[in-house]
Amino acid sequence: MHFQIASGSLISAEADLVAIGCFQKEPLDGQKKSHPVLERADGGSELDRLFDGEISELIAKENFTGSEGKTRLIFAAGKIPARYILLVGLGKKKELSVGGLKRIGAVLAKQAQEVKAASLSLVVQKDAIANFSVAARMQALVEGLILGSYRFDRYREASARTKLTLEKVVVISNAPRAQLEKAIIRGQAIAEATCFTRDLSNTPPNDLTPMALAKIAENVAKQERLTITVWGKKELQDQKMNAFLAVAQGSVEPPVLIHLNYKPKKAKYRIALVGKAVTFDSGGISIKPSRNMHEMKSDMSGGAVVLATMLAIAQLKPDVAVDAYIPSSENMPDAKAFKPGDIITARNGKTIEIISTDAEGRMLLADTLSYVTDGKPDYVIDLATLTGGAVYALGEIYAAVLGNDQRLIDRLLSASHDAGESVWQLPLEKRYLSGLTKGPADLVNSGGGMAQTITATLFLSQFVGQTKWAHFDIAACAWTNEGSELCPKGGTGSMVATLVEFLSGF
Repeated sequence: MHFQIASGSLISAEADLVAIGCFQKEPLDGQKKSHPVLERADGGSELDRLFDGEISELIAKENFTGSEGKTRLIFAAGKIPARYILLVGLGKKKELSVGGLKRIGAVLAKQAQEVKAASLSLVVQKDAIANFSVAARMQALVEGLILGSYRFDRYREASARTKLTLEKVVVISNAPRAQLEKAIIRGQAIAEATCFTRDLSNTPPNDLTPMALAKIAENVAKQERLTITVWGKKELQDQKMNAFLAVAQGSVEPPVLIHLNYKPKKAKYRIALVGKAVTFDSGGISIKPSRNMHEMKSDMSGGAVVLATMLAIAQLKPDVAVDAYIPSSENMPDAKAFKPGDIITARNGKTIEIISTDAEGRMLLADTLSYVTDGKPDYVIDLATLTGGAVYALGEIYAAVLGNDQRLIDRLLSASHDAGESVWQLPLEKRYLSGLTKGPADLVNSGGGMAQTITATLFLSQFVGQTKWAHFDIAACAWTNEGSELCPKGGTGSMVATLVEFLSGF
């Protein structure tokens, strides 16, 4: 999708479809209804006059309120170069948000696809609206347009694949061109990285094995000039990563630990990102129910988010050094698989009694976090589809965040707000740790049915020492069965935007 900045107005825009944003107008006291505002800066008033008030009349007759994402399509009938005019509701001005603007961008993309428009034109006002700068609004719309166009149909016959029609978006604005260009570049990098994450999460596990993921990471590193190291079984054994290796021993696919590095010259801070990448999770001996087990191909979504974040920051070049670690394995039931009741010694010397082989992600992360924190980064952030409890607590929208440093968590929450993604902090309640220390070993790998997300994070906390650390449980938001304007059913790519926003703040 190509973005072009232009001057002029929607009346003269050479595009198949022009879009007019309409804010939902607050009703006056005693009024039951209130029609939306066609703001002059969006070109609405000008078009309405050209159409002799027909647009306002249509709004009144059809009770188009301007609520967020609602649309009305008008045939232009040759009065302007565009074939269609699209009214799109922006909601209440005081409730405007980054997430809402992304959803509106996605609605525009879907409407353009419906009318087979190859080009779209819209106005982005220079002035701040609801405390959002023109750059912030531009970036959000760009992200929404790209995310709303996402499809995963590469495994369908060629004739059954969706042919995306929207090729060009013309942005009419009197804002400084440099601000818009920077916002477009940033929005494209984040959205395309998010789509890359979705592709990885949606890829079937017979094609995306740990070694295949390592090859993809090598291609990203080569393309973006990142350094990369890939460890296999021997290197993991040398590092005494027995918890990691235990998960892998039931599969014929060898495990890998992928390490990518981005290091700009002016970096004052060093951040380590860790992403769980179990490319298929059967549950092992503690096998999962067959219903929906096919979705466990997405149990590598934490690693996909980390890899995609490296792709984005290599393009955007923030002044912070980043090391990305992606521990990857399958979790399969085999005669050699690790078993409930086994006691395994992790890299840092702690012994772990296996209660459930389906609590495998924390085993990979335990050894990886132990290794990563030995390098003394300023902050460590890990992401994992870790617990079913996160899904029950937060549904499909929110990621859970927990950690041992409130200032780090506050920065991550602020980044998620600015990125238009939803994150909720859960308490790292240390009183629950007692449930992980009752048994013949130092730890058990599963704390039972209650407070799963908290107890799993407490388990991880035993492997980070004094390092400032935060954990994202993305089991709730990494996959959607419901689908939305921004994402069809499948992998979501959630948290790429948040991490990029966070890393850009250094």
